[in-house]
Amino acid sequence: MTDIDRIDELVIELLSKGGKPISTYKIAKEAKLAWSTVNIHCYKLKSLGLIEEQTIMSPIGQKKVVWKLTAKTLTLDKFTKK
Repeated sequence: MTDIDRIDELVIELLSKGGKPISTYKIAKEAKLAWSTVNIHCYKLKSLGLIEEQTIMSPIGQKKVVWKLTAKTLTLDKFTKK
């Protein structure tokens, strides 16, 4: 089983605040972390089934990945160490 670390918790916290999908860039900016760090943690959380990835197209044809919580996110407590 993979442990959830502080960065993972921060990503989940930011996603739970907004209520709507958020881009990797926006999460990184809010968390004051590098985009690449947030990207790695988002894919880790996706592999655990805690967040979902969605690709959207901008009006000018640019692809953007956004993240949102899944129903399984409520089970986060089983991953965290108390």
